[in-house]
Amino acid sequence: MQRLNSVNPQVAQGRTKELLETVQQAFGVVPNTAKVMANSSAVLDSFLAFSTAMGGAKIGTKLHNQVKLTTSETNSCDYCTSILSAVAPSAGLSAADILAGRTGNSEESRTKAALAFAHNVLESRGKVSDQQLTAIREAGYGDAEIVEIVASVVLGCFTNFLNNVADTELDFAKAEPVEACSSSTCGTAACTVH
Repeated sequence: MQRLNSVNPQVAQGRTKELLETVQQAFGVVPNTAKVMANSSAVLDSFLAFSTAMGGAKIGTKLHNQVKLTTSETNSCDYCTSILSAVAPSAGLSAADILAGRTGNSEESRTKAALAFAHNVLESRGKVSDQQLTAIREAGYGDAEIVEIVASVVLGCFTNFLNNVADTELDFAKAEPVEACSSSTCGTAACTVH
């Protein structure tokens, strides 16, 4: 049972109403996570600004979403893993890309290095070693991209922590457990959501 209030867009007022209308226009729906964030218009406004700004990140939408998937899996956020998996195809991610994000392991060496770095940032709370920083640079990432990977982790952590605290009611198809996706049937839509 959800532990924090969801703001009903139909009765929201002022800045909160405007922000929820922005979400509705952008996505065609107001996800439950936005309704929880709407308890504070400052939080919802900040989240939307941060998310919008990251749309122009040098690392690209695909890697940004894969890093958030890695973060969601690490933080055991079923809500975020499910919503990210559901919307991933519209961000250009294939089933294999989604699985790579969720497992933090990619066949593509540059993506694999970025996801490993994201995991290192999470595990060390940002106190990565010199060797880990050297490894991401050797994979071809400059300081701007490193900052963006860290920002993607932070944005993922915010939504993960909030949804874990709220136990936000899932309003998207639940993502299959990653173990099921790693089987021989992987690559099908069933591996991402059911």
